[in-house]
Amino acid sequence: MPGATPPAGPAHYVVPPVAAATADVSLVRARLDRILAGRDFPALSQQIGDTISALDDNASSMQRLTNIVLREYSLTLSVVRTANSAHYRRADRQIQSVTRAMMLLGARTVRQLASSLLLFENYRKHSAGLKELMLLSLLTANHARAVATRLGIADPEEAHLCGMCRNLGEVLVACHFPVDYARIHTLVREQKHHETSAALAVLGFRYEELGQELCRYWGMPDAVTHAIRSRATKATSHVGAITAFAHELTTVLYRRDADHGSARKDLEAVVARHAPRVRLSRAQVGEIVALALEETRELFLTADVRVDALRMKQLSEAACTALGVTALGNAVWDETQDTTNTAELAPLRERLRQDLESKVDPASGCDVGQLLLLALEGALRGAPFDRVVACVLSPDRSRLRARSGLGLGMELLLAEFDFPMTPEGGAIPAALLQGSAVYVPGDRAMTTPEQRLAAKLAIGQFGLFPIIVDAQIVGCIYGDRSVREPLPDTAALEHVQVLTALVVRAITLRRSTPAASTTTTTTTTTTTAPRTSDAKPYSSAEIADLTPESKASLVMRLLQGEPLATVATSSGVPAPTLELWRTEFLAGAIARLGNAPGS
Repeated sequence: MPGATPPAGPAHYVVPPVAAATADVSLVRARLDRILAGRDFPALSQQIGDTISALDDNASSMQRLTNIVLREYSLTLSVVRTANSAHYRRADRQIQSVTRAMMLLGARTVRQLASSLLLFENYRKHSAGLKELMLLSLLTANHARAVATRLGIADPEEAHLCGMCRNLGEVLVACHFPVDYARIHTLVREQKHHETSAALAVLGFRYEELGQELCRYWGMPDAVTHAIRSRATKATSHVGAITAFAHELTTVLYRRDADHGSARKDLEAVVARHAPRVRLSRAQVGEIVALALEETRELFLTADVRVDALRMKQLSEAACTALGVTALGNAVWDETQDTTNTAELAPLRERLRQDLESKVDPASGCDVGQLLLLALEGALRGAPFDRVVACVLSPDRSRLRARSGLGLGMELLLAEFDFPMTPEGGAIPAALLQGSAVYVPGDRAMTTPEQRLAAKLAIGQFGLFPIIVDAQIVGCIYGDRSVREPLPDTAALEHVQVLTALVVRAITLRRSTPAASTTTTTTTTTTTAPRTSDAKPYSSAEIADLTPESKASLVMRLLQGEPLATVATSSGVPAPTLELWRTEFLAGAIARLGNAPGS
């Protein structure tokens, strides 16, 4: 009866009239509640929620999104591939780093691409039938992106996400209510019902209404929820019109049994129906279909998904039949193709190093937080680590704290990384204070504190790579693995040390750039920047020539916790002089505060 939540179990469902124009909202929500209560669904919802909530291009969002992307190999490759596509690419050299790709694409674009592929990764693993549905959803998504690109839409990844979600309702019913899904198909096949009327008869609502409800629950953009039910009308948004065309294109090509003549007529009808909003020639539609098949093939290969070669051949032949061509570009499906990542690790490491090196110069506009994230990704993908963390010293140099990290369980791990920076502060500070890279138990046996740390973190091995600038430890890169064997080889550890050295170089350049900018000329007197390495002490005349800005930069190093002896040695200014400057600096600051408004 309308308005009532159906009892559990398909045998008790109330079948509403086939002619019902709209669904009872309570029926949709009741089904959604049952989906949300499923054993495996909360994990997907958490991933989708984390992805959608990463709204900005700030450091926190970038770290969260990078973690999400790196968990799935196919998603990693897709983000990198998108950044290197003609639509987004800005340089001649290929990008390999996800972090750098995200800097180029922006959080919004990556968020949309990640959401699309998280849906694909989750549902294609359940059954052969769902793999087929996800294949068709992916074809729709790739049709939508190709159309958006062809039409010059600024955000083709939004169209891709809309295309992937267009058939989400059917995917949900097929996965979570397989008995009902079979009943719907029986009505379609044996009683010649239209799919919409069959869904209304069995469920009490259309597939699209369940898909929309879940997208609202996840907080998907309005464009996605609206596009799910878009049609070929003038009132439809542009991305909605593209989504509707992409969905109908998939349906007419791959979901109908038709002879050559009727297939071509059906395709022509779809193109004509959508022509007012999606203006494409027959040749352009053929290019879009070929590109979508090729992109789908590549994703299935990178995701290590075995798809029946006969089915893939059928899809390609069906598209050729409707388009009236004999072949579609390079969209050739071969079940014997290797679905594993055969790329050697050495070239990957080199490309990751180059991506980081390209951002070392301050002129690149990359800040230290982004540099550390690039270095962490390079360590995670280029060495056999489960997790990597960038740690930095607090301003007063008394504590070592995590700044960012990548890998599984990172949120909990980051909370553990806050140590007193003393030999008694724990295994990590004690090892870091030695001032050199160490990997245990490869370099030596674990100490008792290190064994306790390993037990607490449930790891079998870990390494520290100090970040030392101007003879001072400023932080480190940490990496670990849960297993005891195998240990990383020499090349892996050298790769991380190279990345660490690039971080040191980048920080050094950013420290020296402000000082270098003070080397200007006023009248006939040349000002001098403070020396930044162990150097011959300044003469009295040289000290007198130092600018106030140069003196202030040395005082600030003292106020930030650097030892007086270290600043004196590295700058060439005697310790008593530095101490006097610090006293005068603070006295001046106090005086200014006393005269400030509101004092």
